[in-house]
Amino acid sequence: MRNLSGVFKDGWLGITTWHKRSCYLTLSAVLMSANANGQDVIWIGKPAVRDYIAFNVHKAVEQYAELGQQIAQFELQIEEARGAYFDASTGDREAAGDKFGEILFQKDMLIAWPRVAGNDGSASLMANLNALANNGRPPDGGIPPSARAAFSNWVNALRFKTGGGLGMTPDPIQAAAALQDGSSLKEYEIYRRLRDQAEWDEWESGRNGGLRKLLVSHVVIPRTYFGENPMKRGFDHQITQLENSILQCEYTGRQVAGTVFHFWEEKPPENIATLIAMNPRAFVGLADHAVKECPPDSLQASALASAPMNVTITPQMVRESSMKSRFAPPAPDPARDEQNARAQQQVNERLAKEKDRRTKLQECAEALRVSSIAARQTKDKVALKEARDRHRECNMAVRQSY
Repeated sequence: MRNLSGVFKDGWLGITTWHKRSCYLTLSAVLMSANANGQDVIWIGKPAVRDYIAFNVHKAVEQYAELGQQIAQFELQIEEARGAYFDASTGDREAAGDKFGEILFQKDMLIAWPRVAGNDGSASLMANLNALANNGRPPDGGIPPSARAAFSNWVNALRFKTGGGLGMTPDPIQAAAALQDGSSLKEYEIYRRLRDQAEWDEWESGRNGGLRKLLVSHVVIPRTYFGENPMKRGFDHQITQLENSILQCEYTGRQVAGTVFHFWEEKPPENIATLIAMNPRAFVGLADHAVKECPPDSLQASALASAPMNVTITPQMVRESSMKSRFAPPAPDPARDEQNARAQQQVNERLAKEKDRRTKLQECAEALRVSSIAARQTKDKVALKEARDRHRECNMAVRQSY
């Protein structure tokens, strides 16, 4: 990690005022203070987390326009604090870091709240409402890609602390209190260092013309990249058949745009043109671009990702692929195929057995016919009776054996 001696106070972007109540986020303040105690609504009995969140979602929907303005104002506050910190002189940087660190913690709380409060549908609605009010974006671009895993670990630690672990519903008042004191957890320290490093990487990228260094690369299978559909028909069926891999290249910085790129590893699938024609939107940001390894910096990665495709997709290909995607067979299922094969084998065995039984009954009948003709020609009634008895015994023996 970058040596930040003399830049961070005790390694933080400010620590002296982190526990002050947010004066910027009216919505999160409502969620985490007054309404969490039910002061402006009457509850009979102890309300559940869904009651708290649903009530506040309703209030947020009523004040939707105001919510958008609040988030826009909050993002402006973040940008001002960010600029003040990086532009500050050595003597002023500590105070600027305190303010910047505090507002970044408020941003973390705002993003974490729906997950800390529980996976209830109303909590998801609150998160979606925040994004919708902000033109589909999380506040300030959300959590840096390099810090997302650590952020999730922090949120999970908060959930366990408030009784929300192992699928349990957390107590909303405990969740609100734990969230405001969440910076004291060791998981937050791990996340905070990654987040602050991303801030510095973003600042350095701005000084270097947007160049970002390669941070890490991952190999992703196509089913994970495109998402799996249980039906596995059409496009999804084609994806499950691919043996190609996808490289995910992550570069230093705070924002997703310009820091994460995807390429086919070494070469794209042979039927890449058909796949793109079947689902063009799924290939935005991937196309047919392939590399042996991630480019060393984001500028080279961006140039490769924005290059024209090598394949040409015509309207006729799109129409034909659309029809193919509707009627393509389901993907192979070994367990299902084995079950069907056993069932078919049993059917075939029953049919063979029935055929053999009928053949033997026909033989019994043919023996009776021949014996009866001979007995009638000689007018031998005893021989005729014996022939009929043999036929009856023959039929009985065949039926008993089957």
